[in-house]
Amino acid sequence: MKVFTHRALAAKGESVESGLGSVLVADAAWEQDRMRLLTIVPAPANRLPRARHGELGLDEGWALAHHVREAIAADRSGTKRPIIAIVDVQSQAYGRTEALLGIHLSLAAAADAYATARMAGHPVVALTEQKVIVNLARSRLELYP
Repeated sequence: MKVFTHRALAAKGESVESGLGSVLVADAAWEQDRMRLLTIVPAPANRLPRARHGELGLDEGWALAHHVREAIAADRSGTKRPIIAIVDVQSQAYGRTEALLGIHLSLAAAADAYATARMAGHPVVALTEQKVIVNLARSRLELYP
């Protein structure tokens, strides 16, 4: 569903090479407006096993941060394009290896990039699927009974 949504939204745009099979990035047009689309997809060949099923992993966090900051830099003196995250991840890919390699830093970099984009005047939008919200609600109920 997510890959289809991303491709459908980016049909009038161009893919941006992310260097990772798990991160899809595109610059698209909606009428006269440009936008940057980002999403995480499953990548069975991911070098870190916990991020092979579409989870947000170490490399994905750094890639998202890079591509959001790239859009900020490109739009510094012009119109600030919307940055749209298509969110359908079940969780972060957190394991012993990821912790040792600094997954907390890569995910913080991604969150900081989105916040920086918002402060720079970019509209930042997250499109989520219902199951993400339901799973989040369930996990909060389990954590805080």
